[in-house]
Amino acid sequence: MKHPQRELKLYNVIFPVWMMMLFPTVWLIVLPGNFIIDSLVLIICMFALKMEEKKRFYLRHVFLVFAFGLLSDLIGSGYLFLLTFGFEVRHIDALYVTLPAVLIAAACIFALNYFITFRKVEGKARRTLSLVFAIATAPYTFLIPLNWIY
Repeated sequence: MKHPQRELKLYNVIFPVWMMMLFPTVWLIVLPGNFIIDSLVLIICMFALKMEEKKRFYLRHVFLVFAFGLLSDLIGSGYLFLLTFGFEVRHIDALYVTLPAVLIAAACIFALNYFITFRKVEGKARRTLSLVFAIATAPYTFLIPLNWIY
Protein backbone atom coordinates (compact mmCIF):
# COMPACT_ATOMS: atom_id res chain seq x y z
CA MET A 1 0.00 0.00 0.00
CA LYS A 2 1.45 3.34 -1.06
CA HIS A 3 1.35 6.33 1.21
CA PRO A 4 0.39 9.61 -0.40
CA GLN A 5 3.29 12.02 -0.55
CA ARG A 6 2.98 15.13 1.51
CA GLU A 7 4.03 18.46 0.14
CA LEU A 8 6.66 20.14 2.29
CA LYS A 9 6.98 23.90 2.15
CA LEU A 10 9.88 25.73 3.71
CA TYR A 11 8.95 29.31 4.40
CA ASN A 12 11.51 32.06 4.72
CA VAL A 13 12.50 31.20 8.24
CA ILE A 14 15.97 32.00 9.38
CA PHE A 15 17.69 32.75 6.11
CA PRO A 16 20.61 32.08 5.83
CA VAL A 17 20.35 29.45 8.59
CA TRP A 18 17.86 27.38 6.57
CA MET A 19 20.22 27.55 3.62
CA MET A 20 23.04 26.37 5.84
CA MET A 21 21.01 23.41 7.04
CA LEU A 22 20.01 22.52 3.48
CA PHE A 23 23.44 23.21 2.00
CA PRO A 24 26.18 22.91 4.68
CA THR A 25 28.81 24.17 2.27
CA VAL A 26 27.17 27.61 2.48
CA TRP A 27 28.96 27.97 5.82
CA LEU A 28 32.20 28.14 3.83
CA ILE A 29 30.91 31.32 2.20
CA VAL A 30 28.88 32.91 5.01
CA LEU A 31 31.48 32.82 7.79
CA PRO A 32 34.39 34.30 5.80
CA GLY A 33 31.97 36.75 4.17
CA ASN A 34 30.75 38.00 7.55
CA PHE A 35 34.32 38.25 8.81
CA ILE A 36 35.36 40.28 5.77
CA ILE A 37 32.39 42.64 6.12
CA ASP A 38 33.05 43.11 9.85
CA SER A 39 36.72 43.75 9.11
CA LEU A 40 35.94 46.34 6.43
CA VAL A 41 33.46 48.16 8.67
CA LEU A 42 35.96 48.22 11.53
CA ILE A 43 38.79 49.47 9.29
CA ILE A 44 36.62 52.20 7.77
CA CYS A 45 35.46 53.28 11.23
CA MET A 46 39.02 53.42 12.55
CA PHE A 47 40.07 55.72 9.71
CA ALA A 48 36.91 57.84 9.94
CA LEU A 49 37.39 58.28 13.70
CA LYS A 50 41.13 58.94 13.20
CA MET A 51 42.10 56.29 15.74
CA GLU A 52 45.69 55.63 16.68
CA GLU A 53 47.26 52.17 16.81
CA LYS A 54 44.86 50.83 14.20
CA LYS A 55 46.49 47.42 13.89
CA ARG A 56 46.37 46.79 17.63
CA PHE A 57 42.77 48.04 17.89
CA TYR A 58 41.73 45.86 14.94
CA LEU A 59 43.31 42.70 16.32
CA ARG A 60 41.85 43.34 19.77
CA HIS A 61 38.25 43.87 18.58
CA VAL A 62 37.57 42.14 15.25
CA PHE A 63 36.97 38.65 16.62
CA LEU A 64 34.52 39.85 19.27
CA VAL A 65 32.65 41.95 16.72
CA PHE A 66 32.47 38.90 14.44
CA ALA A 67 31.32 36.53 17.21
CA PHE A 68 28.70 38.95 18.55
CA GLY A 69 27.43 39.55 15.01
CA LEU A 70 26.85 35.83 14.54
CA LEU A 71 25.24 35.53 17.98
CA SER A 72 22.92 38.45 17.19
CA ASP A 73 21.95 36.87 13.87
CA LEU A 74 21.09 33.67 15.74
CA ILE A 75 18.95 35.64 18.21
CA GLY A 76 17.04 37.23 15.30
CA SER A 77 16.74 33.78 13.73
CA GLY A 78 15.42 32.42 17.01
CA TYR A 79 12.64 35.02 16.90
CA LEU A 80 11.65 33.84 13.42
CA PHE A 81 11.93 30.20 14.46
CA LEU A 82 9.67 30.83 17.48
CA LEU A 83 7.07 32.56 15.31
CA THR A 84 7.08 29.80 12.74
CA PHE A 85 7.12 26.73 14.91
CA GLY A 86 5.92 28.08 18.27
CA PHE A 87 3.05 30.22 17.07
CA GLU A 88 2.66 28.65 13.62
CA VAL A 89 2.84 31.93 11.71
CA ARG A 90 2.37 31.01 8.05
CA HIS A 91 3.21 34.27 6.29
CA ILE A 92 6.80 34.35 7.44
CA ASP A 93 7.87 36.17 4.23
CA ALA A 94 5.82 39.20 5.23
CA LEU A 95 7.77 42.34 6.03
CA TYR A 96 5.92 42.85 9.32
CA VAL A 97 7.29 39.47 10.48
CA THR A 98 10.87 39.63 9.20
CA LEU A 99 11.63 43.30 9.85
CA PRO A 100 11.37 42.90 13.65
CA ALA A 101 13.90 40.04 13.41
CA VAL A 102 16.35 42.37 11.66
CA LEU A 103 15.73 45.08 14.27
CA ILE A 104 16.16 42.61 17.16
CA ALA A 105 19.46 41.43 15.71
CA ALA A 106 20.62 45.02 15.14
CA ALA A 107 19.73 45.96 18.73
CA CYS A 108 21.70 42.95 19.99
CA ILE A 109 24.68 43.91 17.82
CA PHE A 110 24.59 47.42 19.27
CA ALA A 111 24.21 46.30 22.89
CA LEU A 112 26.85 43.56 22.79
CA ASN A 113 29.38 45.80 21.07
CA TYR A 114 28.61 48.82 23.26
CA PHE A 115 28.70 47.01 26.60
CA ILE A 116 31.34 44.37 25.89
CA THR A 117 33.44 44.80 22.74
CA PHE A 118 34.04 48.55 22.93
CA ARG A 119 33.66 49.03 26.71
CA LYS A 120 37.18 50.51 26.98
CA VAL A 121 36.72 52.93 24.07
CA GLU A 122 36.15 56.48 25.25
CA GLY A 123 32.99 58.54 24.78
CA LYS A 124 31.46 59.26 21.41
CA ALA A 125 33.68 56.77 19.53
CA ARG A 126 32.21 53.91 21.57
CA ARG A 127 28.65 54.86 20.67
CA THR A 128 29.58 55.57 17.04
CA LEU A 129 31.34 52.23 16.55
CA SER A 130 28.47 50.30 18.12
CA LEU A 131 25.84 52.14 16.10
CA VAL A 132 27.71 51.78 12.80
CA PHE A 133 28.06 48.02 13.36
CA ALA A 134 24.37 47.70 14.27
CA ILE A 135 23.30 49.47 11.07
CA ALA A 136 25.93 48.17 8.64
CA THR A 137 26.00 44.52 9.70
CA ALA A 138 22.36 43.82 10.59
CA PRO A 139 21.10 40.61 8.93
CA TYR A 140 19.25 42.20 6.02
CA THR A 141 19.26 38.79 4.33
CA PHE A 142 16.28 37.92 6.56
CA LEU A 143 14.27 40.15 4.24
CA ILE A 144 15.04 38.01 1.18
CA PRO A 145 12.18 35.59 0.47
CA LEU A 146 13.31 31.99 0.26
CA ASN A 147 11.40 31.47 -2.99
CA TRP A 148 13.82 33.89 -4.72
CA ILE A 149 16.56 31.33 -4.19
CA TYR A 150 14.78 28.34 -5.66
